[in-house]
Amino acid sequence: EDFDRIGRSAVAKYQHYPSEFLIDHDNRAAASCIYAHMAIEADRRFLGRAGVVPLDVRGLKVWLIGEEAVVRFKKMNGGGSYRRYPTAQAKAFDAQQDLPGIPAPVARLVVGYVLDATGTNVKRIQIARPLAKGRIAWCAAIVPDMEREAGQPRWFEVTGQLRLGQSS
Repeated sequence: EDFDRIGRSAVAKYQHYPSEFLIDHDNRAAASCIYAHMAIEADRRFLGRAGVVPLDVRGLKVWLIGEEAVVRFKKMNGGGSYRRYPTAQAKAFDAQQDLPGIPAPVARLVVGYVLDATGTNVKRIQIARPLAKGRIAWCAAIVPDMEREAGQPRWFEVTGQLRLGQSS
């Protein structure tokens, strides 16, 4: 639920920028602003929480969640893919390789937001397990508490949901 709220609140904050700024932002600028809000919100939500440690691995900002996972935040498409600047540490993270300060065999996961076709509203928040060279092992969409019916799972599978030629 925290991951869902982090993504949704970051997009909502960005949407409240004055329209004269929003009109000037291309997709890259928008994603950068939303990422900054996600990182700040993650720090706020996880500050002082037992078992959650924020780390900066040579510029790669991640959160170690107990002994189970380390997460980073990104903008995603509907199948869990995302863009990244190909730094050595980003490549190693995606390939599930060792990084300083991150114990092995902790899973490296990416939490991301997916926007609707207009690019203005959150379609969903999802979690993916990246593999080397931009591939995704799996991707699951989070079902927020307020949208989930009794007995419904907290997530649903979306891996490979996009078909050739589609974008999201």
